[in-house]
Amino acid sequence: MAVDNPAPPPLEPNQFFLKTEPLPGVAASRFGGLYLRQHSAANPAVVLTREPPKFLRANVADAEARVGIAFKSWLPRHAGREWGLVLLSSGVSGPDTRLWERVEIAEDGNDRTVRFERVTDRDADEIVATGDELVGGQEWAGWMVCEWLLGHPQLFWITDRLGESEIPHFCERVRIVKDQTV
Repeated sequence: MAVDNPAPPPLEPNQFFLKTEPLPGVAASRFGGLYLRQHSAANPAVVLTREPPKFLRANVADAEARVGIAFKSWLPRHAGREWGLVLLSSGVSGPDTRLWERVEIAEDGNDRTVRFERVTDRDADEIVATGDELVGGQEWAGWMVCEWLLGHPQLFWITDRLGESEIPHFCERVRIVKDQTV
């Protein structure tokens, strides 16, 4: 039985993809220029690929406040379903607080601590996470991509516990920006 794979329509004006970039002052990045996508419905971890996601397109969940990243699919069979960018937390606090945590594109999830800020070194919006505290009492200190277990580089958020410390050699700090050029 053949599966019908229609070509995706163009992005709507309020839609975009999310893409990694090197931090300012970093010339080359092994994880720069990659698109964020959900690994699978069974494992909603955010992984990075060279091509944009096939079905999910991002938009700002609350455009007026510029907070939250929501995802919708253009496929008719996904009508009524929504996903959101979510920063997970182990919920552990104190001296055992994690140095970094998972990021997911979770169905029916949305994290209002995630918002856009204007990037000063170029004309773009960068995603940052803010708020007094995120889940588990941790504070956001940046994004990190690592060669991980899923066959694609995986996105993590850095907690204030790691701060500016050295990250593992198989990881790299990045920033995340909107991409509407595809």
